[in-house]
Amino acid sequence: MPPLLTDDQVRDARGRICAIAERQFAERGFPKTSLRSIAGELGWSAASLYRYFRDKEALLAATRAAALERFSERIERAYAEPGDLWERSRALGQAYVDFAFAEPAAYKLMFALDQPSDAAFPDLARAETRSRRTLTSYVEDMVGAGLLEGEPEILSRVYWAALHGLIVLEMAGKLKGSPPFDLLRREAVRLITRGARPDDGRG
Repeated sequence: MPPLLTDDQVRDARGRICAIAERQFAERGFPKTSLRSIAGELGWSAASLYRYFRDKEALLAATRAAALERFSERIERAYAEPGDLWERSRALGQAYVDFAFAEPAAYKLMFALDQPSDAAFPDLARAETRSRRTLTSYVEDMVGAGLLEGEPEILSRVYWAALHGLIVLEMAGKLKGSPPFDLLRREAVRLITRGARPDDGRG
């Protein structure tokens, strides 16, 4: 019978497993990643992983949840910095970009892979809800302050779609020969923001 593990040992083991799983899932995709391949990189037997995760879907869900929590923490920390709403929103956008390029495997895992149902994994569902809230709340604040107008959830998704699209294109090397990424990002945000500003009688 395997020895009992402390809570700290379990957390450490799960963290090590998820770190390797994150990279393998991002590089190989879900179908081509196996518990055996992850265990092999750890120098463990595949059976040993079942002490921590019931199956590959549970491991993917836990790995995604951990990535989403790190993402939300970084975004929330940036938005909590001193400054007016414009400055804090720009800091949030920069933190989003910084996370994507600092942790490309996590970013891909969060947004690009087919996923198990959130409903089957409460920790993943909570992490998803938190990340969505994080990416909507700053727009709610801007609309509430009269700096933007429109439905916050729709506006936040428009901003997100523009930023995510540019990041994915940059990661894939599809923006070579284009203006610099940061210039494209600023211009996309400027154009969306201009369209979302309250009507001042110009039209």
